[in-house]
Amino acid sequence: MRIALVVALLTASCGGIPPSVRQFATELPARADGQYALIPDDAVRKQLVMKDSALQCRIDQADGKTEVESGACKCMKSIADWKADCKDWLGAHTPQ
Repeated sequence: MRIALVVALLTASCGGIPPSVRQFATELPARADGQYALIPDDAVRKQLVMKDSALQCRIDQADGKTEVESGACKCMKSIADWKADCKDWLGAHTPQ
């Protein structure tokens, strides 16, 4: 029982998402102009970027941001112009 309480307190104090996962998520936008730039199919690049943004969206939501406030969530739900929708999340890594 004590162990469960300690785990619950640690999880609550960290927002439920380990720091290593948060760090990994901050590095994901760089894949758009690094690893993904070599992929010739724009539809495939879009899917990869949207999948990457899903992790950051989940972190943003755990931190209390709404989907409207989160650039990652906007990217994840992109329908038409994914590059424009993902610009807030990708920043300087937005494909040209």
